[in-house]
Amino acid sequence: MEIGKIVGSITSVSKIDELKPVKLFLVQLVDSDLKPKEDYVVAIDPIGVGGDDMVIITGGSGSRFTEITEPTHTDASIIARIDNLEM
Repeated sequence: MEIGKIVGSITSVSKIDELKPVKLFLVQLVDSDLKPKEDYVVAIDPIGVGGDDMVIITGGSGSRFTEITEPTHTDASIIARIDNLEM
């Protein structure tokens, strides 16, 4: 799992049927000090987050373990919105 910030949304009219019910977001990953890295991930959003949210994403086969994401072809899913983070 990784922490990132939603920096953009992706609109795609033509996509596979399994992705039609979910939104796609561009997530910028952050380091351990919560500073932006130069790494970006396109992630599906099965939970309904919004722009500028800090989120937790999971990748690989773990990104397909929810009812919504199981049938999809995805490498990254947003699995939580961060409301508070203490370090």
